[in-house]
Amino acid sequence: VSARRRTPLPKEYRALSDEQLVERACNELPYRTRAYEELMRRHENLMFSVCLRLLGNRQDAEDITQDVMLKIFSKLHGFEGRSSFKTWLVRVTRNACKDWLKKRAISKHYSEALANEPQEQSTIEYEEDRLIGLLKHLSPTDREILTLRFVADLDLKEIAEITELSLSATKMRLYRAIDRLQELASDTISDNLQDY
Repeated sequence: VSARRRTPLPKEYRALSDEQLVERACNELPYRTRAYEELMRRHENLMFSVCLRLLGNRQDAEDITQDVMLKIFSKLHGFEGRSSFKTWLVRVTRNACKDWLKKRAISKHYSEALANEPQEQSTIEYEEDRLIGLLKHLSPTDREILTLRFVADLDLKEIAEITELSLSATKMRLYRAIDRLQELASDTISDNLQDY
């Protein structure tokens, strides 16, 4: 299931809020998919960005994004509306990434293949790749909280809800993660300058 359609959706779907689209999709699925497709179109980049930051690999992020879209297709009826659709979607995406990382940790051969995989590098993607490289050096907890805040653009209350932490613990973890990321960035710049 992909959010990309050959024919554009009617404008009426674009004007609906996420909550209205969820309600409509729950009534339509599995026979009609227009409301679902609009939800996925709106949030595909967010899902991909969260996956990319948590997994650190474009191909894996694309695969998990597609898996999340399938999960949303089959589990949308389970969305209870206790949080915003976006918060719920990020939680489903985060959990899919965590599950995938657990599976990857079990496979020793995968990490060897990943180390030998050639990296594509373009000028446009340099800064994004640099950030992903820095994030890889952070703990999974730091990487996750930074991703939820700056990629998923969630507020602290939503992050606390997703991570099941108190608001004060969420704030503390976020600020500590930002400090560690800044330290890493400073160290990287210093190391690069010493090479010249």
